Amino acid sequence: RLKGLSPTAPTVITIDDFHSDFFKETKSTSEIDAKRKDLEEYSMNLLKKYAKSPNVHILPGMDHLHIGGSVLKAMELIELLHPTVKYVYYIQHDFEFFERIDHSALIEVMEEYPNTVNLIRFLARNEKNPKCGNATKIFHTVRTFGDNGTINNDVSRGSRSDSSRVLTLIPAEKYSDNNHLARFQWYKETIQSLISVRRAPEFPLQKRARQICQKNESMGIYLYGHSIRHLDGRNTLKA
Repeated sequence: RLKGLSPTAPTVITIDDFHSDFFKETKSTSEIDAKRKDLEEYSMNLLKKYAKSPNVHILPGMDHLHIGGSVLKAMELIELLHPTVKYVYYIQHDFEFFERIDHSALIEVMEEYPNTVNLIRFLARNEKNPKCGNATKIFHTVRTFGDNGTINNDVSRGSRSDSSRVLTLIPAEKYSDNNHLARFQWYKETIQSLISVRRAPEFPLQKRARQICQKNESMGIYLYGHSIRHLDGRNTLKA
């Protein structure tokens, strides 16, 4: 779904351990053993699936790191093995892109606005009245080309004007842990700045972004548009 993204781009799949509350709430030893067995099987299935893919790294956790800790651990590995990486996609396991995203066009925007756009959010639903202080929308004329050398007019539904090939990004005060694209170094420093990384970054970063916007400044968060949807694992398994 990420049009223009190199097939050899490094990919890190993190596997988190169980939260300590799980062991407090679960009194049955057999249930704990079963969950441990499932997690081990899941980890091995991933390792086997991507064993011959040198750009895919499976990163299991020996402790519960939560979202923030897992993201930081993955970024430290990328920094070690792929030091030239400038941008990072954060993709949750239970959200999928339901349409093609023009990766090349998004990178064009971030290259053109290095001091303005730090993070591009993909929405699971449209947000009402997104705004951030005095920040304004970005209208970017797409310059990418297709495989046959022709100009690519297909950007993405809800964020484009096909006739003029314009990609529109909207400034917003809300951060979300849902799928997004960010500047690698900026994102790593932002996660590291949290008082504790062993948590979901969403609440403290939402609060920070809102406070900055109220000062008519910006963290550089922009909205791409409604392009992802939630996967209901329980219903999927039942089906």
